[in-house]
Amino acid sequence: MSDVPDFSEDELAAVREFANRRYVRGADKWVPKLVHLQLWDEARGKLNARGQRIEAVVVGSHDGSQAEISAIGRWIWGKQTREQRIALEQELLDLKLGWVCEKGGVDLTARGQMLLHGLHMSTR
Repeated sequence: MSDVPDFSEDELAAVREFANRRYVRGADKWVPKLVHLQLWDEARGKLNARGQRIEAVVVGSHDGSQAEISAIGRWIWGKQTREQRIALEQELLDLKLGWVCEKGGVDLTARGQMLLHGLHMSTR
């Protein structure tokens, strides 16, 4: 990535995988890779400062596009038929707000989770 030349592809990939799976059971299996890349603060049990900077790049801006907000809104509040749910999952994948988990379902990426949290907070 030319806009973040000081982060290697391995670092970006490791933080992206960890961030996407942070709230999924078994996310701790990604920690050894982060430790190896010196992106993990073992004493505090979380990403170190460099890891956090990479995560900010991976997750992106807190401001979602209209398409992103619409898709996340339908994900959490919409009642869909099976066909609509499949189309919405594909839309989330296309917008890079979703990823296909090991069991074959679609879960939200770290960006999707961040936008979801923002929507929840804005409706309180």
